[in-house]
Amino acid sequence: MGEIMGHEQEKTTALVVLRDEESRALIGGAVAQLPQVQQAKASGRLVIVGGGSARYAAWSLTGEDPGRDAFAVGCVQDGALGETPKAGRGPGPIIFENGEMSRGWPGEVLQRFEAGDIYVKGGNAIDAAGNVAVLMASPVGGTIGAAWAIICARGAELVMPVSLNKLVPSVMAATPLMGQGRVDRVMGTPVGYMPIPAGSATVITEVEAFRILFDVEATPVAAGGFDDCAGSLTLHLSGSLHGIEMAWQAIEGMR
Repeated sequence: MGEIMGHEQEKTTALVVLRDEESRALIGGAVAQLPQVQQAKASGRLVIVGGGSARYAAWSLTGEDPGRDAFAVGCVQDGALGETPKAGRGPGPIIFENGEMSRGWPGEVLQRFEAGDIYVKGGNAIDAAGNVAVLMASPVGGTIGAAWAIICARGAELVMPVSLNKLVPSVMAATPLMGQGRVDRVMGTPVGYMPIPAGSATVITEVEAFRILFDVEATPVAAGGFDDCAGSLTLHLSGSLHGIEMAWQAIEGMR
C-alpha cells in the first residue's frame, strides 16, 4: 500500500492543449467546487449569471445544462459584438436562496445580499495584473451594473470565471477608451466596459481550475492554433502522477 501511495505522489509533468469550450468546462466545473459556492448554494444566496463558463458552473450545480444561447445574453459572434436571440433565451440567471432554486432577474435577491453570498459573473477580458473587465451592452450596466455596488457595499463575493484566452495587455488602459457613446464606429452593438480591479473578485482561470480540480500546477506556454484549436491554450502541468492522469483523462473525456 505504501508503495502504491508513493507512486501516486511521485511528481511528473505534461503538456496539454485545451480547446476553447474545454477551457470553459474546466473553469465552470472548478467554480462549482469552490467551498464558498457550495455553502452559498446550500444555506445562503448564490446567483449565476449566464455566460460561456458560468453555464458549466450552473450545469455542475443543478445537474442540467441551461444551454449556451439560452443562458447567455451578450456574446461576440459572427465577427460582431452582439446578443443572443431573445426568442431562444431562457428565464434568466440561476438563483439559489437557502437551498431553493429559481430563475429570473436577480434584482430582488440582490437586495437581500450580505457577506458570504456569491455572485458568479464571467469576464470578457483579463490582464497579467489580475484585473478583469466586463463588456456592457445595457445602458445601465446589465447584470454586473445591478450587482457590483451591492457586492462591494455589503461584503458579498464576486466570483469571475474567465479564460486566459481573453488576456489583454491592460484592462485599466482600455477602460477610458470604452463607453457606448465614446466610440465612433462599432462592429455590432455599442458596449461599455466595467473594470473589476485585481483582488476585488475571486477570479478562476485555467490555472486555478487545474489546481482546484486536480491539485496540479498549470502554466500557460502557448496559445492559438488551426481549425478547432483557434483560441486554444497550451499548458504545462506539474503534479503527482495521479493528478496529472486525472487531468489528462478529464480533457480526453470532453473529446
